[in-house]
Amino acid sequence: MQVLLAAHAGFCFGVRRAIQQVEAELAHSGKVATYGPLIHNPQVIARLADQGVAIVDHLDMSTLGPVVIRSHGVGPAIYEQAAQHGVNLIDATCPFVANVQKAARDFTEQGYQVVIAGDADHPEVQGIVAWTGNRAIVVASGKEITGDKIQGKVALIAQTTLKEATFREVEAALRQLDVELIVKNTICSATAKRQEAAQQLVSQVEVMVVVGGRNSSNTRKLAQICVAAGLPTYHVEQAEELDPRWFKNVNQAGVTAGASTPHWIIEEVVQRMTEIQQEQELENNVPTEEAATEAAAPQVSEDANRELTMDDAEDDMGKSFEESLKNLKEGELVTGIVVKVRHDEILVDVGGKSEGVIPLREIAPVTPDSTEGLAKVGDEIKVVVLKAESEDGTLIVSRRRAIEREKIVHMEEAKEKGEILTGKVVAVVKGGLRVDVGLVGFVPASQIERGYVENMEKYIGQTLRMKVVEVDTRRNNVVLSQKAVLEEEHKQARGNTWGDLAEGQTRRGTVRRLTDFGAFVDLGGVDGLLHISEMSWGRIKHPSEVVKEGQELEVYVLKVDREKERVSLGLKQVLPNPWSLAVEKYPVGSVITVKVVRLTQFGAFAELEPGIDGLIHISQLANRRVNKPEDVVSVGQEVQVKVLEVRPEDQRISLSIRAIEEDANREEVTEYLEKQDNQENSEA
Repeated sequence: MQVLLAAHAGFCFGVRRAIQQVEAELAHSGKVATYGPLIHNPQVIARLADQGVAIVDHLDMSTLGPVVIRSHGVGPAIYEQAAQHGVNLIDATCPFVANVQKAARDFTEQGYQVVIAGDADHPEVQGIVAWTGNRAIVVASGKEITGDKIQGKVALIAQTTLKEATFREVEAALRQLDVELIVKNTICSATAKRQEAAQQLVSQVEVMVVVGGRNSSNTRKLAQICVAAGLPTYHVEQAEELDPRWFKNVNQAGVTAGASTPHWIIEEVVQRMTEIQQEQELENNVPTEEAATEAAAPQVSEDANRELTMDDAEDDMGKSFEESLKNLKEGELVTGIVVKVRHDEILVDVGGKSEGVIPLREIAPVTPDSTEGLAKVGDEIKVVVLKAESEDGTLIVSRRRAIEREKIVHMEEAKEKGEILTGKVVAVVKGGLRVDVGLVGFVPASQIERGYVENMEKYIGQTLRMKVVEVDTRRNNVVLSQKAVLEEEHKQARGNTWGDLAEGQTRRGTVRRLTDFGAFVDLGGVDGLLHISEMSWGRIKHPSEVVKEGQELEVYVLKVDREKERVSLGLKQVLPNPWSLAVEKYPVGSVITVKVVRLTQFGAFAELEPGIDGLIHISQLANRRVNKPEDVVSVGQEVQVKVLEVRPEDQRISLSIRAIEEDANREEVTEYLEKQDNQENSEA
């Protein structure tokens, strides 16, 4: 009996890489665990257990050393848990599986309904589903495709160990639906090679032996391919399970193995099949020299001898992958996955031999106090290589410089388009401000406001709206201007304001500047003068008694001179007019107390209330001749007066001190006469 071995069988690159990582960590620290079984092969798991490798299904920093993520991969929640517990994770996820996880996440973020062709109970598929936020739909065949669950934008991907025929069946079923479909074949090349090799081998043999763990998905699929070809097929995990009866009267037997099957198990199976062949020949009494030669050297399919040591194609793939780990160059922009977040640094997997370290100063354009909230395990970020890996494995990368590279491109686009950017002022430096716009830009002092800025310190922490005026791509520098934005807005607002400004309007404005004679009010790109005489119905000494800079208020448009571009405003016109109630409050004949506010040649003006002044004519200052008002009263003096006349339409009130004195004299005379009459009557 000839024993033919498939051209591609046994460990794939991803599985081999995972085992090597576990063994390397075991040799380094003496203690390591795997999150779930590392691979689906009980014999390999048992051998690792004998070496002290534990299997865990939870992350507890108090009991674990380093923990290796198995080749099937996990969801983002596991990375987050590891960070929370402070567990040192070693990611042995197969690079091909990691690519599927990334595709699933990207499609989901782009709004696609992800459909995964595969086994919903397989850990690889469960991990992929987790990267979609558990929104992916998993189907095992095209029969499970229904239009009620799958609609709109759809992206189809596959479990890496899926049969090609099953994937095409699912794709065909999806194309029958009215959906926008994207198809990404993510079946691993190693899986495809094993399946193709098995299909080729079944046509050359009479019986097939498939070697691998019974819980191995790719091994079971190899067995299914052989069974589908109508060939007697036996799935075994180790040589002890082989039954000589399977090979009775068989001239040629084939052997293939899943990607999680080590070569030493394959060799044991082939050796045992050879022994069975020898035993059967002895029973048949045909121990010929030719038979003995065949027994000593079992036949294998093309290139199988090389497969028993290491699959050349996969070895080349592995070597290429390893080579890619060494080719990081200083200044290169690469994409990495965050694997650990510490207080003062972030570790990222950028495909190098060691993890890249982002020091605190290289995390963001403005150096933060800590890494808190800046990244989480599983995030995909771009970084720039600052220091390539040296002999001690140090790899320093910068997120800040990657951001600056991306931002500098955006700055050039923003300058070209005239885009308005926002940024917070982070520092005052000589000649201007430093602002954070994704990278640290510079705003010259002359470009902060439309006018001169005396104190730049007040801008720290403020958010400015700016335009890009200059970009230096060589130095990653950008110069910005808030003044350009303000000037543009002022010009536009000014045009709009002049367009509809008219006398008699009441408009809202902002007090921009105070002077001794009034205030300038911004009506929206147009300044109007609010004269001190128009601020209040009462008398004021300075505009600051009524308004202040920055105050918003309603004003009345008194006059518009477009030729000279001048606008006169009033404030008292929008306030209640005290003269409207003067007749009721100050009836003729009433006696009130007033305050002398101004003296003239013809009398004294007295304030009844803010906005209402009355005149005490010189002839009414006393019941005698008065040459000058100051001979009787003084400014600021409070006196009692009698209201003689009220004319609100003319805003005039006539007052008299003399009338009060005359009334007093009259009362005194009347009182005296009454006393005389009473006395005479009593004597009579």
